[in-house]
Amino acid sequence: MTSEEQKGIGSDRIRGSSVVNVDLLECPICHDLLWIPIACQRCETSFCSACINRWLAANPRKCPNRCKIYIERKCPSFIVKLLAQLQLSCYYQSRGCEQVIPYEALETHESECDYQPQQCPGCRLEVLKKDFDNHTSGCAAIELTCQECKLVYKRVDAATTHTENICLREQTKENIRQIRQLTLQLHEMRLLLPSITKARITFNDLPMADEKSNFIPDMYRGLEWNNIYYIQRLHLEKNLLKNVHVPSLTASNSPHVALFSGKASISAENVNGIFTFISLTVYGAWNDNMQLLITGHRNSILVSKYTTVVLWCKPQLILLNWRDIDKVILQPLRGTRHPENGATIGRTHVVLAQVTIR
Repeated sequence: MTSEEQKGIGSDRIRGSSVVNVDLLECPICHDLLWIPIACQRCETSFCSACINRWLAANPRKCPNRCKIYIERKCPSFIVKLLAQLQLSCYYQSRGCEQVIPYEALETHESECDYQPQQCPGCRLEVLKKDFDNHTSGCAAIELTCQECKLVYKRVDAATTHTENICLREQTKENIRQIRQLTLQLHEMRLLLPSITKARITFNDLPMADEKSNFIPDMYRGLEWNNIYYIQRLHLEKNLLKNVHVPSLTASNSPHVALFSGKASISAENVNGIFTFISLTVYGAWNDNMQLLITGHRNSILVSKYTTVVLWCKPQLILLNWRDIDKVILQPLRGTRHPENGATIGRTHVVLAQVTIR
């Protein structure tokens, strides 16, 4: 909400205007100058948009002038022209702003005015916008975050709360936490390795594809594949990637890769079926810097979510290990066409080199 909507624009703010009859430009509800005006179609009386909307919320379809029914129309053009001639003082004149602004530029000016107050997040004092950066750069109550150890402390407490020794100690704690987390993940992956090898799908056992794409058949590997198709890897590299060789990041030399664009999904084959979605390897086929949203569902309820950025021709292994889900949805978004991809337009196609499910 603008300052004009909050406080109204009094006629005392008019500066150097040639308009004689200011009464024509006053809102009959708030009695200030009209702001973003609209009018009643029957009586052609103009009101501030905010004023008439509040009135109608309490008095549905009734005009303040007691017309039979209020029907909205545009503000009469002569009122708009008169308003456009006004020159007004800034709302923040009392704080030091001396500018005189045309009516139509008032909202933009006041939203950017250097004399509007802003609250310091540290000491909570109101500071003029023009002084805000200088104030916060030295305010003792401002909270700081160390980029090395991530400790949050107030500037005034830096000498006692964030010494060099404390910083090093906090960094050590964070490093130990990360090492423990990685150790647990590594241990878990080692336990899963035998089953992962068996559960990896590289699309090498699908019928040989021709140069056109083929949809992955339902119940392939006991799963439902929606909006996912496969194509010869060599055809993709030769004709679409312009002889850019892309490794599969799998142990096999599968002749195929899968692709999807728009919303695609992999689901359990029956109503009560569940699986563990361990990993997938993806890269962009046409676009670069695509956002890929991956969601896991159980009984139509979202239970897991992961977002990453997919690059053109740069395979990315994504480890998820989502347990007890019955559906995974893959949705690529946006991105920009890579100049070397040979396509005339960018497309949100993502190559799925492998997926591991058990």
